[in-house]
Amino acid sequence: MDNLKLYNWYGEEFDLIVPEIGSNLKAYKHNTRNIYTRTVDKINLRNKIEKDLFLRARYKINSNLKRELSSHKVAFKNKTKVIQDSTKRLKHAESLQKLINFEINKIQKQKKDLRVYAKDFLKSLEKTADEVSRKNVLISELINKTNLEEAELFKKYCIFSVALIYLKLSEKFNPGDQVDINLINQTKLHEYEIKLLDSLKDKNKFFANLFIELEKTRQNLLLKKQNLKEELNNTKKVEKEKFLVERSNIKLLAKKKIIELEYEYNQKIEQQKVEAKNIKKQSLQKIKENKNKILEIEANNKNKINKLKSTTKQKLKSIKRIYKQNLKIELSKIDEIVRKEFDLFVEKTKENVVYDEKSKKFFNKYFFTYANKLKIKSEVKKFIKSNYLSSCAEVLKKTSYESQFKKVEASALYEKVIEDKKIREKFIIERIQAKYSMFLLKENNQLSKEKIEFKNLKKELKNNYKNQIKDLKNRKRHKEITKQAFQNKKIEFKIAYKEAYREAILNSEVFKNKNILKTQSFRKYAEKKINRKLYDSKITEAQKSIPLECIKNLRYYSLILGLILPGIPEILFFKQRLKGILLFIGAIIVWTLIVPFSLGAYWSKMNGIPGLYDLGKGIMDVDKGILPDARYYLFGAVISILAMIFAIIYLVICSVSAFRVAKSLEQGSRPSNWTHTKRWMKTGGFPWMISIGGWVLMIFIVAAPIITSVLLSFTNYGYQHQAPTQAVDWVGLKQWGLWWVFRTNNLFLSLSRVISWTIIWTIASTLIPITLGIVIAILANNPRIKGRKIFRVIFILPWAIPAFITIMFLRNAFQGGEYGYMNSVLMWLGILSKSKNWLYEIDTARALVILVQTWIGYAWIFMLVTGNLQSIPRDIYEAASVDGAKGKDVFLKITLPSLLLSIAPMLIGQFVGAFNNFTTISLFTGGGPDYANPTAFGEASTDIIISWVYKLTTGAVKIEGNQAFAAALTTFASIFSIAIAAKGFIKSMSRRD
Repeated sequence: MDNLKLYNWYGEEFDLIVPEIGSNLKAYKHNTRNIYTRTVDKINLRNKIEKDLFLRARYKINSNLKRELSSHKVAFKNKTKVIQDSTKRLKHAESLQKLINFEINKIQKQKKDLRVYAKDFLKSLEKTADEVSRKNVLISELINKTNLEEAELFKKYCIFSVALIYLKLSEKFNPGDQVDINLINQTKLHEYEIKLLDSLKDKNKFFANLFIELEKTRQNLLLKKQNLKEELNNTKKVEKEKFLVERSNIKLLAKKKIIELEYEYNQKIEQQKVEAKNIKKQSLQKIKENKNKILEIEANNKNKINKLKSTTKQKLKSIKRIYKQNLKIELSKIDEIVRKEFDLFVEKTKENVVYDEKSKKFFNKYFFTYANKLKIKSEVKKFIKSNYLSSCAEVLKKTSYESQFKKVEASALYEKVIEDKKIREKFIIERIQAKYSMFLLKENNQLSKEKIEFKNLKKELKNNYKNQIKDLKNRKRHKEITKQAFQNKKIEFKIAYKEAYREAILNSEVFKNKNILKTQSFRKYAEKKINRKLYDSKITEAQKSIPLECIKNLRYYSLILGLILPGIPEILFFKQRLKGILLFIGAIIVWTLIVPFSLGAYWSKMNGIPGLYDLGKGIMDVDKGILPDARYYLFGAVISILAMIFAIIYLVICSVSAFRVAKSLEQGSRPSNWTHTKRWMKTGGFPWMISIGGWVLMIFIVAAPIITSVLLSFTNYGYQHQAPTQAVDWVGLKQWGLWWVFRTNNLFLSLSRVISWTIIWTIASTLIPITLGIVIAILANNPRIKGRKIFRVIFILPWAIPAFITIMFLRNAFQGGEYGYMNSVLMWLGILSKSKNWLYEIDTARALVILVQTWIGYAWIFMLVTGNLQSIPRDIYEAASVDGAKGKDVFLKITLPSLLLSIAPMLIGQFVGAFNNFTTISLFTGGGPDYANPTAFGEASTDIIISWVYKLTTGAVKIEGNQAFAAALTTFASIFSIAIAAKGFIKSMSRRD
């Protein structure tokens, strides 16, 4: 059995100062529990590390698997691709004509290669050191050789050309048939071809044999092609089977590795947990076996421990009584202390300010202030408290680690008092010195004189600066210096002027003293803050490094008490009074405001969570005038549920926090003080603190209406069920199934029209503005374009004008008749002979509404892309230009990927915004024009889902529960847009990673 050990925040182990305290049954059990808890904590910490390593290994294995499968697939394709390519090359064997064409093309290629060879030979000959005569001989040989080869190639070409012409004339000719070359019209032949034919002894026999030989060659090629096809089929079949087996093996091997790693990871953690449980079980069993012995030792030590505790308690009480008496005595003599402090203060300030009749009033005025008296009083209290803590530490030295903590606390407090006193006296001296100096200047009439001198000096400095700038501008005008040099010099002169002005202020006694008095409070606060931080750091370090004896089992008491009344464990057990008070105030708000409100108290219009049951239908009585509003009941229930969730989260967090602090306290770690909590709130907890307000607003302003809308789709709210005069019921999925009920009323036709136009509208009104904005941004940021700033201002004008004004102006411009601006302009230009009803024709109305959205939306994309273009490092473009990349390659490989990576989330937001863009549709076309054969649901040609739903909710179509039906449709559309947006965001994030 191990004796009780204590552990500080750093995990360092300490023995008890009084070993007998740890030699009882409770202490042994407490130590066993501590060891088990610490072991489990270490296992859990190791578990997180091992889990992270396992997940990384699994990700790496899966990534390698993807690459391996991809490489394996490419290898499989390459094996069959060689045979496929060979088969494709034998396409010319399909007919004699194709074979002859192939031979003709081959001859043409040989002739081209011969010319290239001749040119390369001549170029190489130019660079040789041979004599001219030798070069002439080589050139002559080349000419003769080339002429012979060309003549031979031309002869072959002519023969194949004649054969091809003959085959085209004799469509039914088969090799082996008699050949009559005379059938060829002589006008279709070249002179050389005619001479070649005349030179043949028996031209018919020659071509007959040629056709037979070509046919043999063709048959051989066809046989080869057939063999290749058979080989391809066999190879493909075998390779595919082999590929599938190998792919399956690769997958199995990767899966095996992952399973082995997961098993090893889980087994390792489970084994460690089992070992920890076994150790705990063995320790408890050992304690049980030695229980009588332990109880005997405990009984022997009990009197000693009680006597030690009693003695220590009496001493501490005595010290506390003396501390209170001393404090009372010293505070009663505070005036005397202040006077003594003043005498010492005067003695200290002899070197800076002489204490005489003139300076006396300044000393009295600024030392004997009420604020200074309070500070001296506070210093006296802290000094007495530091002595009290030192005395307590001396008493507890042989009994508890609390003595070490109190000793550090006393030392830190004493040092803080001394430093605070030094700071206080320093700034009083400084203030007296500055005021007295000003008084002497005024008395000697130096004050006004120095002010005039400073004013003249300031004016002189300013004039010098202006003259320097004027001279610099003249030099620039005469082109003696460049524009960049002018700017650099201007900055240099400005800095010199400011430095001279500051030096003049420092040299002036008046302004120096004024500056001292002006900044005194800030400097004093800064120094006191540093001193306070030093004190807090010493106390915090003592709390972390010095353990605390605690054998009480507080964790579960703290857990339950923290869940019911947060803040009470902090006040009672952990001495974290300020934190406890704040948490307790939160608990009061939860139990007195949130919980009663959620259960229907405080406001009868909202019945809280119970009101969700029947939406007030149960208490409705028209005769008595009791008309509960189902809308309030529904929204109130949603708000109540969300508030209750927040309250439960708050209680659970407080409870878990108290449990963790109690667990650490049981092991010997001291609870942190408010300074530590403040530091956490400024560092690690800062993101949480600033996020809470945003979460609350998001939940109650965004999520609550959305949840209410979704719940509304499960009711019959709307036509014939209008709250508060009519009852509203829950109808389940009835509204979601109305599309099937209304199929006989052409609902499918209405939905298909609206959805198809919504898709077209979303794609067009997103891609066109985005494309236009990107193109204009790239053009406007091209360094070769002059006046780019002016162009940028012009291009953002549509964004500067409110969208409402733009839409209404363009709507008036495209009005029908003579009042439309566009009709008037086009008729005046002669483009139109008569006015056109732009917004009453389906195609033109749709095109115009997309055009309007493009005009409104492209400027924002332009600004977004412009900012991102300017953030792309220039080094990348310079490296690309060095590597020889052209403009097209730079744009496709560098600019566009960088842009898409940074603006992808914004583009997804544009897509979602276009899907739900009610404003443009409503203001510009109002959803119209109507279809030639409209349905009963009132959809029009430019209605998107959101505008059509708006018509349903405003009573354009009389359907029982129309608003609930519209809520169901809106929810469905939202799910669709959210799914696409979420997929896009996930892809963009993974691409970024």
